[in-house]
This record gives sequence, structure tokens and C-alpha cells, in this order.
Amino acid sequence: MSETSHGHDELDECVAALTQVHAFLHGELLEADADVIRHHLHACERCMENFEIESTINEMIQRAHRVPKAPASLSIRIESLRIQR
Repeated sequence: MSETSHGHDELDECVAALTQVHAFLHGELLEADADVIRHHLHACERCMENFEIESTINEMIQRAHRVPKAPASLSIRIESLRIQR
């Protein structure tokens, strides 16, 4: 297998893309590296399916860890109680 014969279906290219998928999801890659991942995902259906699964899991984790915000009226009431003390 020569370097020049690699296509998007080659296992090593897929492995390289999928090992960076978490960094890609979190915006931690340099733009040039992110572009390589984007190009590969658009060209490789198998990796795109894996990416979509990872993306869905990532979104679920983010939703589960969101810190709820108090309503503005409650925050104002609490702040006014602090000032009155």
C-alpha cells in the first residue's frame, strides 16, 4: 500500500479522523486540522455516522450538565435581601 494510493475508504485515514472527533466536537483543533476532519466526514459515510453518534452523545451530556439559572426576579430579591442586612 503506497502513500499516494490512500483514498477516503482507507482504514488509517478513518482511524485518524475518528481519534480527533472529540477535539473536533469541542472546537479544540486548529482550523486546518478541523478542515481535514470536515472533508473526511463529508467524503466517508461510515465516519459521518460515527460522528453523528458522538455528536448526539456529546449534546446529551451537555444538556445533562447544564446548571439551571434562577429567574431574574428571584436573583433581584436575593440581592435586595443581602443589601438590607
